[in-house]
Amino acid sequence: MQLSRLEMETIINYNEEEKTANIYTHNKSLIAKLEKLSVERAGECKPAYNQNGSRGKSFDVPKKWIKITPTRIMTDEQLEKRREQAKHMRLAQKPL
Repeated sequence: MQLSRLEMETIINYNEEEKTANIYTHNKSLIAKLEKLSVERAGECKPAYNQNGSRGKSFDVPKKWIKITPTRIMTDEQLEKRREQAKHMRLAQKPL
C-alpha cells in the first residue's frame, strides 16, 4: 500500500532512563544516512525492528546525536552584509 507524503513520518522516541533513542522514518535520505552510519559506527548506530509490510525503517542511536538547531535570527543589516559578502565571493570566483 502506497502511503501519502503526510503519512510518511519520522518519529524520534527516547526516555530518561536509556542512553539511546529510536528513530523510525520513511525519509529516504535519512534512511541512507543511518544505514551508512550503522556500517561505519556499528557500535553506536544499529538497525532496529522493522514493522511487517512497512517501508519505514528503525534505528537505535545515542541520544546525544539528537539535536535541535534553530536557524539564526539576523537583523536587516546582518542580512545585507551577508548578501554583499556572497556577491563578492561570486565575483572573485568568476574566471576572467
